[in-house]
Amino acid sequence: ISICKVVTEFLRKTGRVLQAVQVYKECLVIIPSQAQAINSSLANAPCYSKLGVMFQSYGQYDKAREYQDKALAIAVEIGDRDGEASSYGNLGTIFQSLGQYDKARKYQEKALAIRLEIGDRDGEATSYGNLGTWFRSLGQYDRAREYQEKALAIKIEIGDRHGEATSYGNLGTVFQSLGQFDSAREYHDKALAIKNEIGDRHGEATSYGNLGTLFQSVGKYDKAREYQEKALLIRIEIGDRDGEAASYGNLGTFWGNLGTVFQSLGQFAKAREYHEKALAIKNEIGDRHGEATSYGNLGTLFQSLGQYDKAREYQEKALAIKIGIGDRHGEATSYGNLGTVFQSLGQYDKAREYHEKALAIKNEIGDRHGEATSYGNLGTLFRSLGQYDKAREYQEKALAIQIEIGDRNGEATSYGNLGTVFQSLGQFAKARGYNEKALAIKNEIGDRHGEATSYGNLGTLFRSLGQYDKAREYQEKALAIKINMSDRHGEATSYGNLGTVFQSLGKFDKAREYHEKALAIKNEIGDRHGEATSYGNLGTLFRSLGQYDKARKYQEKALAIRIEIGDRHGEATSYGNLGTVFQSLGQYDKAREYQENVLAIRIRIGDRHGEATSYGNLTGLFLSLGMYAKGYDYLMKALAVRKGIDDRRGEATDYSHLGQISFKRGEYDKAQEYYEKALAIHMEIGERERVPVNYRNLALCFQSLSKYDVAEEYLKKALLLSRDIGLNLSELYCLCNLSVLKFSHGHLEEACSYLFQGIQKFDTLRGFLKENDQFQIALLEEHGTFSYKLFSRLLSSTGKPQDALYVEELRRARGLADLMAARYSLQEQISSDPQSWCGIQRIITKEADCACLYISISEDEVRFWIITATGAIHFSEKKVSLDQNNVTGIVPELDEFFKEVFRSHVILSEQNCEDFKTSLDLCYKIIIAPVVSLLKQQPEIIIVPDSCAYQVPFAALADEGGKYLSETCRIRIVPSLTTLKHVQDSPPDYHSQTGALIVGDPMVGTVIYKGRCRNMPPLPCARKEAEMIGGLLGVRPLIGDSATKHSVLQAISSVSLIHIAAHGDAERGEIALSPMHPTLLPPFPREEDYLLTMADISKTQLRAKLVVLSCDHSARGQIRTEGVIGIARAFLRSGARSVLAARWALDDRATEKFMTCFYKHLFRGESASESLHKARKWMRNNGFDKVSQWATFMIMGDNVTFDFGN
Repeated sequence: ISICKVVTEFLRKTGRVLQAVQVYKECLVIIPSQAQAINSSLANAPCYSKLGVMFQSYGQYDKAREYQDKALAIAVEIGDRDGEASSYGNLGTIFQSLGQYDKARKYQEKALAIRLEIGDRDGEATSYGNLGTWFRSLGQYDRAREYQEKALAIKIEIGDRHGEATSYGNLGTVFQSLGQFDSAREYHDKALAIKNEIGDRHGEATSYGNLGTLFQSVGKYDKAREYQEKALLIRIEIGDRDGEAASYGNLGTFWGNLGTVFQSLGQFAKAREYHEKALAIKNEIGDRHGEATSYGNLGTLFQSLGQYDKAREYQEKALAIKIGIGDRHGEATSYGNLGTVFQSLGQYDKAREYHEKALAIKNEIGDRHGEATSYGNLGTLFRSLGQYDKAREYQEKALAIQIEIGDRNGEATSYGNLGTVFQSLGQFAKARGYNEKALAIKNEIGDRHGEATSYGNLGTLFRSLGQYDKAREYQEKALAIKINMSDRHGEATSYGNLGTVFQSLGKFDKAREYHEKALAIKNEIGDRHGEATSYGNLGTLFRSLGQYDKARKYQEKALAIRIEIGDRHGEATSYGNLGTVFQSLGQYDKAREYQENVLAIRIRIGDRHGEATSYGNLTGLFLSLGMYAKGYDYLMKALAVRKGIDDRRGEATDYSHLGQISFKRGEYDKAQEYYEKALAIHMEIGERERVPVNYRNLALCFQSLSKYDVAEEYLKKALLLSRDIGLNLSELYCLCNLSVLKFSHGHLEEACSYLFQGIQKFDTLRGFLKENDQFQIALLEEHGTFSYKLFSRLLSSTGKPQDALYVEELRRARGLADLMAARYSLQEQISSDPQSWCGIQRIITKEADCACLYISISEDEVRFWIITATGAIHFSEKKVSLDQNNVTGIVPELDEFFKEVFRSHVILSEQNCEDFKTSLDLCYKIIIAPVVSLLKQQPEIIIVPDSCAYQVPFAALADEGGKYLSETCRIRIVPSLTTLKHVQDSPPDYHSQTGALIVGDPMVGTVIYKGRCRNMPPLPCARKEAEMIGGLLGVRPLIGDSATKHSVLQAISSVSLIHIAAHGDAERGEIALSPMHPTLLPPFPREEDYLLTMADISKTQLRAKLVVLSCDHSARGQIRTEGVIGIARAFLRSGARSVLAARWALDDRATEKFMTCFYKHLFRGESASESLHKARKWMRNNGFDKVSQWATFMIMGDNVTFDFGN
């Protein structure tokens, strides 16, 4: 029998459980045959007991109970009180594993009573320890501590060093549950020291594992990993395949624990590897309980990665095993985990069902700690659904239990959850109070991870309150902790939160940087859910800057991921964001389709808060369409939901929308009433960020009611508050509104003063964007144009046309001119300081025989400045009244008219020639006729267009006699006079005098373009064009598959002439080249593999005198503020002296003839402007007399010449 015990113990510890069980069964067969020598019942009892312990270890609880019952029956029959107590204790542990806590306590107390009766001090200590573990499982931590301390006292008294160490470990676990991490570490360290001293390698591994779990709890992941690896090495060394913690029934194996560490670090691939190793061992040794735990861990991992279907599959496997082995506690845990998965999937009814199942079991088995967890989960679920009263009720139930059982860590979590609920309700003071309580506890118990979470929550709260400096401070505190802890997942979250703060501050470049950092980490760690969030954040950022194409691209990426991972809630959010983008683009049908899709999803999943938001978004859409009755109906639905869920913040938003409807209807008193309701709520809940908007809305009402003094008072309040909380864009809007108010009263000096302050504020915003030219342009178009235009208009109307010209130049020169100055190492030429406003006319005097036509366009007015070759400035203005049939109505009339000239006639190849001619005639009358006498005095005109006037083919404008402007004058376009000056002042040796890069017909093939597969066919005429020019210049062109993006970027910086004939997209400013190494790429090359973008060009340093872009455009040009097709602007910015660009696609034969003629003259040493002039003339005289054939090219920048002899 003794040999049997030794052999089976060795087999059990080395993971060969089935062999151990077989040996015990053989012992039970042998013992009766030796009955003469020994009492067989006495011998059988230990074997039954050991078999029971073994079956329990591997989750086979029915078998374990069967054998323990047999052992107990024998012990009672033969009067073995010690054996009887041992069996009661073992049965108590089995019932505890099954979650049958009342039975477990009953059996442990029976064991204790017998041991007290027979004076078994060692057994008494064991019973106290078992009861302590029982109380800890139920969350009764004070009782657990009391019993473990009783066990410890006895172990010390009887000199049982091994037992003493076990008690220290148990107490360490109790203190950890209480959130008293310093005490927990102290006790685990004591346990480890004794185990080292007595040479207990198995116990030593257990202590290292406990310490690893402790360090993980406080976010010290490097230490956690170190200790778990120490535990692993010992267990491998001693052959302990089980590796369970002896003192309190560790639910995870070593591999599972280490996997959880890597998961917390965001190293999900490593985590999966370790969890799968744990699962493999559990399967191998037949441990059903451990197998279920590993499935649960893998489910949690897949959920973290946003792989919800896999998460569900693994949690359901865990649940099936736990039900199969009768583990009620584990069953409840699996229900809770599945509830969280269903919540992530937006299946809220299922989520609630599973959380309630978990809660019912936890109530039934008396698990107070688990009960609190279930209440917390249900509270989070109800918050997601916008049912805030229920959310609060359940979080408060969780909190009450956690305070009752002394769970400090859980208490802090509940405070944080309640803070989030109150923030959603707009009760910001309460939200702050609860989050600060959570932070205080996390600091007190040393939970660094929880501390970072609390800082992040407070940062989000302060952002909602418009306290951006505080928001940034708290998010940076959270970030610092997460970086220190190597928590990559948390680091990414903090970067995203900071990005949102910087966006609110108008620091868009910084916002983009932080959102992209977040995205990079989420890609790196494989967090699909987080990746979608980052794409959504970037989409929102680009939309706020008016970069709708980019906004759409990022929102579509977010949507694709959310659909892929089954995130219904996130899917609805993405559809809503895309709807807003389409609305901004004026694509109202598409916007409505997306918003209605969102509403349907939110109603289906029971998201009441989201439902109200969708009604509000649809209201905004109907307001844009002027469908006020429809908007009102949706608003009433939104308001009803908001009041039902007590969403004060949303209620205020709805009142603002009602104010807008009333205002649009001219019901100003009603609008005032609604705006005041919105203001009252925002002030009540402390949402300061929204208060300036309410003030501005009220000011508009009072202005419309002719209460100008009151309107001014509200605007000044809005201005002061915007400055106080750092709302830069809001401050800009307030200054503009004040200037309009003063202008309407005829107080022009005050109006100019406010506008000047507005321009200075805009300069501050520009400063945040550093050298991000695209963001500077987008910022100007979306938020700054109005200030500059109105200021210029005011100055010209007060007899200061020259100052007005400087303001116009300031608007157009910013961004491109600043970057060109940096490229050429020149000083900035113009700023918002009026001291710099001089000498602009001298720029034209440096140009030979030129006049400059400077154009500014408002809704119904065109202003002109003519600067002659002598530097004299002539100013005039013309009011314009257009027939409404010429425009589509939503954008300002003249802007829309010029767009129509280009879109409807030039791109459509003059299908309606009469309409086209009428439009061109009208353009001539509006732009050229008022100043023609001054222009015809010089052989060349330099035009500085405004806004959509870039769409006008100036060369094709004809006088009443039918004579084209380009017949009498050479025409050159410049974005601003300051950019021309930078080219004039560039160092003489800056631009290359030799070398040419000729690119033609890149082999693009099938690629991913705008998110879809697209085949870009060959361009045989582009190839012929490149070969012709290459032959003329004696240069070998890059053609076909040699015209890769890599080859072009390598050669582009050193040459004097660049010519590109390829597919182009004038809307996005991109050129399609041959993909780099197609065999090394995914099935279809992505855009970054073959598209030459504005961003690519901006990173190069060009020395070219002339860039020719002969592109077959797949879209029309998107005109930017300085009036340059995007890619041409990028070439100028990067150092090119001049750009010749095609604004629309030209037929192949016309292109060939045009280029042959242009280069013939250029090769003779004539200037680019003269060569263009003569090429146009030749085309008109040789059968290419349609405007679409000869007027497509325009030259921008300097008038360069070449010495091709060199």
